[in-house]
Amino acid sequence: MKGVKRIDLGRDVPEQVAEWLNDAAFTLAAMPANGCWPGGMRSYWPDIVADREDLDWPMESDIRPPVPSSDEVSRMDLALSWVPMVSDGGQKAVVNMRLIVHPISGQHRWTWRKIGRKLGINHETAKDWHAEACAAIGRKISQSAFFSRHFRHFERM
Repeated sequence: MKGVKRIDLGRDVPEQVAEWLNDAAFTLAAMPANGCWPGGMRSYWPDIVADREDLDWPMESDIRPPVPSSDEVSRMDLALSWVPMVSDGGQKAVVNMRLIVHPISGQHRWTWRKIGRKLGINHETAKDWHAEACAAIGRKISQSAFFSRHFRHFERM
């Protein structure tokens, strides 16, 4: 299938995991947010900005990215199912923070330096924790039990 992104177990798997998580962040940001309420349910409260830093994001326009395809959503679902595989709480926090992307500008909400300040670590340590989490996920998804359940997302060996 042309254009379908797959994980190639012959290449650097942790690097591919990081790419898939990054793609999942952009897909999640592009998902439409309307229609989340049940029919007849209304909220008359104004939209509230929960964090002052949310105002720091540059807004080029009000144009939203295109709605993701079903293949992109299924890859996002698979990549997000990998996050609970990370056993270290600090690493999991870094991965989750990097999953928040602005839907219009495409910028990560949490830069490496902001993650470092929030967790009380150096920004290089935050990058290392993210890399270690991707390596841990890569080891787990390379196992034959995981591979056999999700074979359509992997290159044939």
